[in-house]
Order: sequence, then structure tokens, then C-alpha cells
Amino acid sequence: MKVLIAVDGSECSKEAVDFVARRPWAPDDVFLMLHVIEPIPVDVGIAYIPAAYNQNDSESMARAELLLQKAKEIISARLPHPIETKVMYGNVKAELIDLAEKWGADLIVMGSHGRTGFDRFLLGSVAEEILRQSPCSVEIVKGKHVAQ
Repeated sequence: MKVLIAVDGSECSKEAVDFVARRPWAPDDVFLMLHVIEPIPVDVGIAYIPAAYNQNDSESMARAELLLQKAKEIISARLPHPIETKVMYGNVKAELIDLAEKWGADLIVMGSHGRTGFDRFLLGSVAEEILRQSPCSVEIVKGKHVAQ
């Protein structure tokens, strides 16, 4: 089974990584952990620029790689399986779905912030969009640290 794990550094993402590390897996399962560096939207007064980031930003890349390395260590401490890591730039939902399709993922594992009400309306739900658009099964880990 090919398992794609979305990692964003949040508490719910950490719980998803812990969940993967604790659960039993088949010997031939492989893992790919993904972190997406999202653009910072910029309002320049007359226009909204959604892709305001520099893909050569070494500081963002270094932080992303460190985040993935720490997550990989958590899983590797308990599981002998191969684990790859990948950093991408763009919209989290689009990049995650695109990678799942291209890599041929059988399962996506991700955490959920558990936003409700107005926060969900404003910020949307990445987990919900992934559920709707995913080419494979999705496991959403809702932990103790969900937002209220």
C-alpha cells in the first residue's frame, strides 16, 4: 500500500503522524510525507496576488525539510518501512490531490483542525476538500487538540 501523509506542523498533523507510527502496517507498505509551502496572499490595493512567494526561499525550504525530518524520525522509530519526504509549493488541496494521483497513493492520512462555524466558513476545510476530491481512501485523524 502506498500511504501519503500530509504534514503541516500543527498539533493535529503531529497526531496524524503519531497515529501512523502506532498502527500496524503490512511489510510492503511505503510512505511518502508531504509538506506544502503555501503562497502568502498579498493585497496590493488594486489587486489580490495569490502566489506571492519565492520558490527559491531557502529559509522556508529548510523549515519544511526540518519539519518532515522530525515527522520521519517519529515514524522510523517504530516502523521499518521506507519513508520518503517531499516539499511542494502551491495550494495544499491541489498539490495533495495532484501528488496522490501521480504517485498512485492508496491512502492519504491527515489531521483535521476541527474548525466549525464561522472559522470553517472563513478558512475552509482542507480535510473536507481532500475527502471530496481524493482519488483514493482518506483517513482523517481527529485528535485531542482540535479547534473549538
